[in-house]
Amino acid sequence: MCNACIPMPTQEKNVDEFADQLIGMINQGALSLMVSIGHRTGLFDTLAELPPSTLEEIAIHTGLNARYVKEWLGAMVSGGVLQYDPKAQHYRLPPSHAALLTRRASPDNIAVFAQYIGLLGQVEDRIIDCFHEGGGLGYEHFPRFHEVMEDDSGQTVLAALDDHILPLIGDLIPALERGIQVLDQVSLRSRDVF
Repeated sequence: MCNACIPMPTQEKNVDEFADQLIGMINQGALSLMVSIGHRTGLFDTLAELPPSTLEEIAIHTGLNARYVKEWLGAMVSGGVLQYDPKAQHYRLPPSHAALLTRRASPDNIAVFAQYIGLLGQVEDRIIDCFHEGGGLGYEHFPRFHEVMEDDSGQTVLAALDDHILPLIGDLIPALERGIQVLDQVSLRSRDVF
């Protein structure tokens, strides 16, 4: 991105305003990790199917450890992702939130993308080394890179394949329907991804 394209603030923030901005950024980063955890554990999918439920009901239904589910639920309520009724002690994933956080919401499941935050965090030390020594990181340095990309592509690329991607290649669909031979060339050397 060019520097001329980045909007410059009209005035400098005071220390308190900037501290609030930084704390908000850190809180949102932590919440992003919790969204990733909710996706990976299937908690969002389960909550979307359950009526308003207690911690114990959620833990039993998911088969997850109640202590960890409790902490996750607290983070999601604090972050405005889930609703909580203190009188009934029920947690609820509103349908408008489920529309962006569940596998059923594909291709609009934004929780899939939250996984990239944790993935990048796993290689922070290696990236710091690159700042000092140059170089780059290959796919093999990102422990779940292919798994996360499969999750991402599964809801975006595959969902659009028949209606939007394949029609871009002229006669490809009729040729595939007739039966054609296809060669998929795979590079044998690792390429830098960062």
